Amino acid sequence: MHKQKGSPCEELLQQWSVRRELANYYMTALLRLSPDAPDALRRRQELSKKVFEAQLSLKHVDDQLQSCYQEFGPESSHI
Repeated sequence: MHKQKGSPCEELLQQWSVRRELANYYMTALLRLSPDAPDALRRRQELSKKVFEAQLSLKHVDDQLQSCYQEFGPESSHI
């Protein structure tokens, strides 16, 4: 595996950022869901599941990123 960026943790940092934004998006949608909206219960359940999955995915990438930082140092993401 050869990367042009020169940073071993850069891709993980980008994945972490995307997953964080996705988790925030679903959480915001859940918080803004009106209880009076049509199908509110079904939508709340769907959004709750999406929030859970997004947070789980974020945690997984966060663990990988922390391992990368331990191996290469946090400065490896700043070029």
